Amino acid sequence: MALQNEDKLEVGYSSLHPKPKKWVLLMLRLLAFFATAAATVVMGLNKETKTLVVATVGTTPIKASLTAKFQHTPAFVFFVIANGLASIHNLVMIMADLFGQKLDYKGLRLAMIAILDMMTVALVSGGASAAAFMAELGKNGNSHARWNSICDKYKTFCDHGGGALIASFAGLILMLIISVMSIIKLLIKPKPDDELESTGLIPSGVNACRFNSELGKNGKSHARWKKIC
Repeated sequence: MALQNEDKLEVGYSSLHPKPKKWVLLMLRLLAFFATAAATVVMGLNKETKTLVVATVGTTPIKASLTAKFQHTPAFVFFVIANGLASIHNLVMIMADLFGQKLDYKGLRLAMIAILDMMTVALVSGGASAAAFMAELGKNGNSHARWNSICDKYKTFCDHGGGALIASFAGLILMLIISVMSIIKLLIKPKPDDELESTGLIPSGVNACRFNSELGKNGKSHARWKKIC
């Protein structure tokens, strides 16, 4: 009966200290992965061919088939590369959150994750901003430089590019949130007791008091702790 009461007491006090919900960060990374991957695929497959009148000889129009591709604009190429690297980053970070705790070296895992998250935010921000500038130029043109808009001729190409931009900016917002959470997770270091509880060397809750008394009396050979009583 005494053992049963102690077990109930331990379970009751353990429930007062819930484990941090890691699935929130994992879900955000998963959403960011899907957003940046969608932006990469949509822009990478963005292509439209049109037959346009390029000149007129007398009364005879001269037509030519012209194709609009993302490769024709360096900003769109950078956009695809940036979002592709962000997708790979999020996929690797998901694996690191799930299986990387055993590979932590001197507590540097959280610091490296925070640094890589900030670098990814900067990369996606640069790619999305450059692509947004070119998209605005393609839609409205520039009368001062006498650059005509092309979206009146390549409507599907512009629509797909706009969808890729929306997905990329959604991924950027998610990456900003993830970066802030990574920095907070790095700055808030666990207490020594919490670290020991997470390793399973000592129990959680009020039962830790009984454990410390037992430890001081008998020691713990597996952890090479000598008794002091």
